[in-house]
Amino acid sequence: MQDIINNLPKQAKDKHNENKKFFQKLKKKPPKNLDYIMQELHQEEFESTNCLECANCCKTTGPLFTDKDIERIAKFFRLKPKQFIEQYLRVDEDNDYVLQTVPCTFL
Repeated sequence: MQDIINNLPKQAKDKHNENKKFFQKLKKKPPKNLDYIMQELHQEEFESTNCLECANCCKTTGPLFTDKDIERIAKFFRLKPKQFIEQYLRVDEDNDYVLQTVPCTFL
């Protein structure tokens, strides 16, 4: 089991582009409420999963930050959104805001 966990970062990196393409395809296909379905599944899972026990997602693949995320997190840190972006984020090849470094700075 420990070998599987230790190999997760490499597997995540190897499959990153494949997974991204897969999720882009899913967005174009029914059901149109896929985001809501995934949100419900996400909430269900995280009621039983303690992220900090594993933290693998935050160690290998950073999240995308929406404008709302940036505003909310910047407010928490008492920063202006622009300051938060300059300090912690960069724009990736898909024009999304992502963390400048992985693992997650906030982990």
